[in-house]
Amino acid sequence: MKRKYIFPLMASVLLLGACDYIEDDFEGSEKFDRPTYVFKKDYTLTEADYTQIGGYKAKDVLSYLGKEFNNEEEEKAYLNEVAAGLSAAKTENALADRASDIISLFLSKTWYSADNGSSVKVTYNKKAATTDMEKAINAASIYKVSNADYEQAWGAAFNFFTPIESASKHVPGFLKAAYTDAAEGDMVLVDYNYSTEEPIGSASAINETFEGLWDATVSSAAIDGWANITTKGTYSWQGRIYNGNNYLQQSAYKHDGELETYMITPELNIAQGMHLTFDACYGNYVEKGGRLTLLYTENLESDTKEAVGAATWVDITSAVNIPVPTGTYGVLDNVCDYDLSALAGKKIRIAFRYNGDGASGATTTIQLDNVVVKSAASGEADNKYEAMAGLFRFDGSDWKAFTDAVVLNLADYKAMGGKYDNFSSSMLPADYLPAYLKTNYPYAQEDAKYTVVYKYYDGKNTSVNCSSYSYMSGNWHSAAVEVVTDQFVLSNGKWNFDPSTVITLPVEKGNEEVSTFYQTITDWVKENYPKYVTGYGNNDYYYGGSAYQNNFDFRLSAWKGQGTYNDVSDEELKALMWKRLPESFIHALETLYSSVAPIEGIDVIYTINFGIYAADGVTTNTTTWTIQYKVIEKGKFEYVAESLKEVK
Repeated sequence: MKRKYIFPLMASVLLLGACDYIEDDFEGSEKFDRPTYVFKKDYTLTEADYTQIGGYKAKDVLSYLGKEFNNEEEEKAYLNEVAAGLSAAKTENALADRASDIISLFLSKTWYSADNGSSVKVTYNKKAATTDMEKAINAASIYKVSNADYEQAWGAAFNFFTPIESASKHVPGFLKAAYTDAAEGDMVLVDYNYSTEEPIGSASAINETFEGLWDATVSSAAIDGWANITTKGTYSWQGRIYNGNNYLQQSAYKHDGELETYMITPELNIAQGMHLTFDACYGNYVEKGGRLTLLYTENLESDTKEAVGAATWVDITSAVNIPVPTGTYGVLDNVCDYDLSALAGKKIRIAFRYNGDGASGATTTIQLDNVVVKSAASGEADNKYEAMAGLFRFDGSDWKAFTDAVVLNLADYKAMGGKYDNFSSSMLPADYLPAYLKTNYPYAQEDAKYTVVYKYYDGKNTSVNCSSYSYMSGNWHSAAVEVVTDQFVLSNGKWNFDPSTVITLPVEKGNEEVSTFYQTITDWVKENYPKYVTGYGNNDYYYGGSAYQNNFDFRLSAWKGQGTYNDVSDEELKALMWKRLPESFIHALETLYSSVAPIEGIDVIYTINFGIYAADGVTTNTTTWTIQYKVIEKGKFEYVAESLKEVK
């Protein structure tokens, strides 16, 4: 009997097992006419079967099963899960989400003449439950950066990005305009061209993104070549990080009095046509103040407070336009494009000065990022570039480059022998990705895991898919793919997964899924017999269940310690414990498995494995027990007599 982890209401970690075959004969069978085609089979899905299944549509599965949903969102989520399973079938010779529903449709197409009572034990490859990240990637659309997009980025006819004019800098704006109804967590795979060199004729004096300079908030940002100088007060410009993005921040909030701080660039050699650009935004904006002043100087002698006071500063703040946010914080975006051509041939330092006052309430926060001084190229460029792909995720407000997965590019497909920037039925991902990972990650350590994002062409359409791999014993293996055997029974003209289930509740403190099971029992006791629930609220001594220890506590001393069994002898109390125990699990089953229903002709049995501490009432050890329940109507269970036994 094959077991695997499930937990219907919470996608949790509870073991499931398919039942044994239905016997050829059963009591009373001689009283009935036997069906014309009733059979029992063992069947293992073949590569051809996976290919066939991969051609199904998610709506075909929905239509066959006749499922109904409360709203469109639920139906859409279900179809996405089925689509992920179908995608795994055609690309990885495996099934993923909703495997049992997909197999039901497969059986109906394969044994269409079978009669009710037939059963098939299907053995197949199953991926672990698809993660939210994998679901989002598999649902991603493809966006190709257009010539108009490139022109918007450059202001010139260059059809590629570069280290300075990068995809991460410009693509978020393109996606925000293209996907106006995006929801948080949505992903898009973006195709674009990339050159490692700036266009001919361009020059860069500085391109500071602050990335990698700190991995948590630092009270005084230290950047090579920059000067962080406080001339009034005690605060310095801070280094901050949010959603993986590093930036500078300053505020006079809770500062004792007036605050004036400078963040000054290294010395810059200015050339004709150079422009200063940077991103900034306000946070916790107040009219009283807390403002940014933009300055430059040609005569800063040293990085000291005194030198800053002695230097001649030119105020160019009029070139800065920081929008007042409608919420708590604005969005870090370009707020300045200042032409420095008048300073060509000179060496300057640029300062970002913050002025605020904690005493007067002038405490607006300033955030600063992406400080660039460069000249734009002009005319046609002869740069060599290559086709690239990048994944972007919408966080609810903005699109950001997503770096928690490996994205294949055209060069990768070609290195694997492909002609196009995608996999297909003639070039399956499962046949190439292990070798790709071995080549590109030669120093991977044991248990390393990568999710690889790729495009797949099915003969008509190109979709975005992903596969996760783990490194074990010197080789890359598809992550958490297991060989599973599940039983399906034909009842009322439909193939149904036989849902008889084994639920294992490991005695593990801190296991939230198991705790939920025991807490459900205690919650029932609290509602019906509250005096038996302890002050902690997570265990009771009506049944003895504990959502803290994740077991049953049968210590006589603990039960009597509640003061509720003072007039009961030890022997009477032990008898009461064992009498009540079978009814305890019914409360959890009927709450957590309320949608489970009987299947005609099949005993749907739920077997629970669990632990009891001090089963004899005194011994301080935990023993393992098993108990069974039968589904008698939708969401209703009854104890199977004499099924409560210790597992030796």
